[in-house]
Amino acid sequence: MPLFICRWQNGDFSAVSASSRAEALELLDEIGNADVADVFTAKRFMVHFHLKKQIENAEDPVPIDLEGFGEETYDTLCDRVYPVYSKASMSVHDDFPANGDVPKEAYDAALKVLNEALVTERMRKWDSKRAALSDDPDVAELQRQADVPRPMAEQAVKERRRRAVAEMPPSSDKVQ
Repeated sequence: MPLFICRWQNGDFSAVSASSRAEALELLDEIGNADVADVFTAKRFMVHFHLKKQIENAEDPVPIDLEGFGEETYDTLCDRVYPVYSKASMSVHDDFPANGDVPKEAYDAALKVLNEALVTERMRKWDSKRAALSDDPDVAELQRQADVPRPMAEQAVKERRRRAVAEMPPSSDKVQ
């Protein structure tokens, strides 16, 4: 089953396993309308979590922390999801001395560059994409009202129409 990565307009990303793009959009609707996000399949995806040694928040549903991503996943995130930050990060690290002794002013300058890249990533896709509204006016209206992906709106309208037909009173056999 393919794994889809969704890069939201605000810079967040989600990963979801789904049998199709339409199913991925439906699952991602838990977070937002993925019709306006970049959604693509990942060839390989690996993420590692570690079990916390101690609980600091009784509200945590799962006692884990993100430890990291696999190499291919890291490359995908750098290339497809955060290219501006990745380029800035490589530039900053290339400028650091090989011995690891980074003067405070150089370190502060590097943080400034990385934070500017982070802001750029957060804003890069903001309002860049609008959901393509269906030609079917009922579907388009549902897309606008509920802010749902087109496949979900199409399915809901199809189901609503099916129910309306099923609930119609039987036609009369009388000749008039």
